[in-house]
Amino acid sequence: MIFSCYEQGGKVLACGNGGSAMEAQHLVAELVGKFERDRASLPALALHQNPAALTAVANDYSYSDAFAHQVEALGATGDVLVAISTSGSSENVVRAVLAAKEKGMLTVGYLGGEGGGGRLGSLVDVPVVLQASDTATVQAGHLVLTHTICGLVEEALFPNKAVFLDRDGTLIVNRHYGYNPEDIAFLDGVVEGLLELRNARYRLVLVSNQSGVARGYFDEQAVARMHDRLQRMLDQHGAALDGLEHCPHHPEGIVSPYDAECACRKPAPGMLRRAAGKHGINLSASWMVGDIEADVEAGHRAGVRTVLVGPEESRTPPDFRAPDFAAAVRHILGTEILKDSSKTTASIGL
Repeated sequence: MIFSCYEQGGKVLACGNGGSAMEAQHLVAELVGKFERDRASLPALALHQNPAALTAVANDYSYSDAFAHQVEALGATGDVLVAISTSGSSENVVRAVLAAKEKGMLTVGYLGGEGGGGRLGSLVDVPVVLQASDTATVQAGHLVLTHTICGLVEEALFPNKAVFLDRDGTLIVNRHYGYNPEDIAFLDGVVEGLLELRNARYRLVLVSNQSGVARGYFDEQAVARMHDRLQRMLDQHGAALDGLEHCPHHPEGIVSPYDAECACRKPAPGMLRRAAGKHGINLSASWMVGDIEADVEAGHRAGVRTVLVGPEESRTPPDFRAPDFAAAVRHILGTEILKDSSKTTASIGL
């Protein structure tokens, strides 16, 4: 249910009291941040986390309405409310579920007790009842449930590994602020290397700073023409890229609205994280290949492993230095083989 909610662009709200409030916050932390995989953030909110809203509603109406008012304000059709109550009968949680149903939301109950989960057991769409009489055991079970949900959601939403690729100086010959599609020339070993990575089931995603837009040297249509030509050239070899991201910004630019700081210009990780959300990429299993320090730093900040190609130095150490693109590909694929081999050895040992 949560997986489907996120696939459709929804969000998760969670609520509870006391230890259940902390479990709601725990669930939200794992979704917004990460559980086991570096990946794009997932929208989630624990309804006790805004003390001003919580106390305003409790004071002006009643504590029993503290969560329901927030569900009415923040919830939307297709969102999921995770209602947490060890007794299954907390009044403010019950009212939150009723408000969620009015909004067309789906509901999950983290519940407890030796019966059917109290009042909430019959109200929520998916009741998960920990059959125990003591609160501590129920809450321990809720923790396992949170970890299980977050692990399964990450596996379902972010199953793909990728190689993020700088453009100029990594894939193609670096022309200073180049924008003429006819000038595109692949560096040695690039096409062959991309095919090897694709055969190893890596998604291939371009992430390129294009500050020439902000500086007024060319416009975004020129970038689009460059990338269209690049894709057509690669497609002739069966090596077309799965995604193309570019950043047109620079704080020293002269063209509005591009003359600004942003979260996407490398060394910031924005383009990688944006692509991770679009393509379901598990960043922990992915790589960044580039030819300058900004590429290495962006990869490091996104949580991917990095390869620095060529002679440039980097204050942020890459995971591997390669003289050329072919060597970078050999290292990535060799690391994959070693990882698979270690899994087999561990399995045999067990």
